[in-house]
Amino acid sequence: MQIAPGIYSISQRQGIFVHAFLLDGGDGLTLIDTLYSEDASPIYDELKQIDRQVTDIKDIVLTHAHRAHLGGLARLKAASQARLHCHAWEEDIVAGERKPQCMSLGFMRPYRLWIYQVGSRFGRHKPAEVDYLIQDGDRVGPLDVIHAPGHTPGHLVFYWREKQALFAGDALVTYPVLEAGWPAFTLNIKQNLATVRSLAQLDLAVLGVGHGDPLRVDVSAQLDRYLASIN
Repeated sequence: MQIAPGIYSISQRQGIFVHAFLLDGGDGLTLIDTLYSEDASPIYDELKQIDRQVTDIKDIVLTHAHRAHLGGLARLKAASQARLHCHAWEEDIVAGERKPQCMSLGFMRPYRLWIYQVGSRFGRHKPAEVDYLIQDGDRVGPLDVIHAPGHTPGHLVFYWREKQALFAGDALVTYPVLEAGWPAFTLNIKQNLATVRSLAQLDLAVLGVGHGDPLRVDVSAQLDRYLASIN
């Protein structure tokens, strides 16, 4: 679904309303994350709808190395021959050489979120080789790379400055409500909140998150109200 010119949001219920984003910057496509399912079918469906081929994907960038965001990675990388980018801290998890840290088992609402939380301790993705390690200040396609630790130490977010569009991964969620990530899935809550406060200083017309629908109306105001509510 196109949510702004050149920005396509792709969602999947499996993985708890997980989202990936396909960006058309005019020089090939950039894909942010790859959803939960290994066959990458929602991403292929979106490509078909916009009359593009998987080989049009030139870069795949990862916000972090949790299963819900890596599901279609191996298939898409092989099919597209796209360059794969992530933070150095996440690289060996993406490559299948290290397991991600287990999340808390503290109860979360709604109930379906807690069930997913328990199941996520056992899910694995098909490994893929990372081509480029990226860090704060780098640029991939139309995107500025911003290191956004807290959810994981190597968590990245991506900012398309010309579109005032932020792709925040799991630093922020909008399901079931807008908040600074799901607490039980965030390794360092204090650090993540500091990250979110920093991101709120950006000019935002579009906010894409890892779980939940994108925000496209009064984005900065909504984020400011949320941050004010937790002071």
